[in-house]
Amino acid sequence: MTRAVGPPGSRLAGALLAVLVAALTCLAPAAAPAAAAARPAADLCTVAQWQNDFRGCAAKLKDLPAQACDKAPVPDSPDSGVSGWFGSRPASAGRGGPQGMYSQYAYAGYEFPKVGADCIPDLLDMQTENKIANVEFMGASMIVGASNALRERAWDPRSMWSWADPMVDGATKAIYRKVFSVFGILTLCIVGLYLLWRSRQSDMSSAMTTAGWALLVMIAVTAVAAWPVKSANLADATLIGSLGVVHEAVGPRPVSLPACDDADPDACRDHRAPAVRASDTVTESMLYKNWLRGLLGSADSLTARKYGLALYDAKVFSWDEAEKVRANPSTRDSTIAAKNTQWRKVVGQIKAEDPEAYQYLTGAKGMDRIGAGFIALLAALLFAMFDLTASLLVLLGFLLFRWAVIAAPLLGTIGLLRPAGAGMRRLANAVVAAVFNIAIFGTGAAIYLFAVDMIMNTASLPGWLQVALVWLCGVVGWLLLRPYRRITELGGKDPSRVLANAGSWHRRLFHGDEQRRSLVVNQVAVAHTSIRPETRTDSAGLAPTAAEASQAAAPATPARPAGGTVRPETGPSPQRRRESTVPAGWSVPDTADEPSTVTVFRPGTGDVEVPAGAPRTRAEAR
Repeated sequence: MTRAVGPPGSRLAGALLAVLVAALTCLAPAAAPAAAAARPAADLCTVAQWQNDFRGCAAKLKDLPAQACDKAPVPDSPDSGVSGWFGSRPASAGRGGPQGMYSQYAYAGYEFPKVGADCIPDLLDMQTENKIANVEFMGASMIVGASNALRERAWDPRSMWSWADPMVDGATKAIYRKVFSVFGILTLCIVGLYLLWRSRQSDMSSAMTTAGWALLVMIAVTAVAAWPVKSANLADATLIGSLGVVHEAVGPRPVSLPACDDADPDACRDHRAPAVRASDTVTESMLYKNWLRGLLGSADSLTARKYGLALYDAKVFSWDEAEKVRANPSTRDSTIAAKNTQWRKVVGQIKAEDPEAYQYLTGAKGMDRIGAGFIALLAALLFAMFDLTASLLVLLGFLLFRWAVIAAPLLGTIGLLRPAGAGMRRLANAVVAAVFNIAIFGTGAAIYLFAVDMIMNTASLPGWLQVALVWLCGVVGWLLLRPYRRITELGGKDPSRVLANAGSWHRRLFHGDEQRRSLVVNQVAVAHTSIRPETRTDSAGLAPTAAEASQAAAPATPARPAGGTVRPETGPSPQRRRESTVPAGWSVPDTADEPSTVTVFRPGTGDVEVPAGAPRTRAEAR
């Protein structure tokens, strides 16, 4: 049997092909797992899915073993730390529906973890930069927390002042029984004596006004003392109802869920109050986004939108988780272990998918973290400049209602007498000013928060422009509403008058003397102006000066010479007498006076000198 042998070139090519096939066959099993590991696991969930269900998407990632360089942080509770002093769970957090960052986590977790810090040689600088950034975020969290807490209490005073109802009730009734009921009788006796004294002057209108004022004060004080808590709550309910309509109309808009599978339609609605919706918006805009800039380098990148919320949830407890752990402490370790696993999975995915973001995550860009903290602190200050002031004024107005109820019996004891009723009138003015302040600043705060919500949710605006616009809106609110002037009006006085009279105690002390002087001058002016114009002489309308009055009162005795007698030629000349009687401010002509005779020409008799008599009165003046 013979075998065909091919050319040597074909045998060499076949051998090489066989070797290549064998090599590919051996490498294929090892390359497949490597390719599978290198393939990004983020393809398992889209960006929208990560934002809607980050826990489910994180569970699909491959679990990585714990490493010394990537220690997971210990989760924080929502009410822990300095910023947790301002945090409280809203009532709407347990009713389902849309929930924001503040409603779920309050202000916990806004600090930067030390991922991979144990494996970086330059550890001292990293820790210093990390501490500075954490201090900045702590300050920003405190400012935002104070602003949110005061706003929520200001827009719902029943939750703020319910503790004061027993104090208002007890203090008002005690003052009414011990002060008004005892000393008010004495004041009524004084009112009766005053009316009898005024009746001698036949002034019926003043007497009726005094009696009506005493009756009005007595009825008002008695009604307030009978229902002190209802009096305060009535004003609260009236203003809360009006402010609620304004907040629903121009406040932050409710959020609707894109899809809701719950059988109960009420569970899919937005149950958050306008103040809570504003807190969610402010917390996410001022704190969370700036925290992402320091943690991942950007708040709008693909990595931040995918894994930002998962990272934040892995290092904090929500309100529900914190309550479950406190109710059952045995579940604490398992809850912390689950969050640590979620942290390691997400950090490992970021390390494989986005090395630049992982570099920020490890803390290598410490100065950028300091910059992000500074931006957060500045934005919080600019936002709270107006929002915090408006909330304080609204709270001050509601507090003034309760103090007015307590002070009404005390001031009414003396205020029954109308001349001594300045305290009651000032109290009434302060209450009216408080009503206007609550309405004005409640509406202004709602409009301001609506503008902040629109600015922060406009993606086309860069971050620096959003902060600048928020600050400008606050400046406009200050210029239009003038908080300082509104505060001074709560004292029951005109603020311009208060500022004008500041430091003028001597004016108020000698105010009576000034009035008397002005009265005398006015009487003299009226006396001189009572002469008819056609009958007045040249000096009739001039008020005499003090020097002229003293000269007129002194006897005009000429100086007696040493010889004894006074001759007529030695007396003062007519020119000197005329100069001495000239009023102040007049000038003396250089020419001498005309003789005291009048030359009259009569035909046939010649010139005749006739002595000048009294001035003739005009015919129309007779």
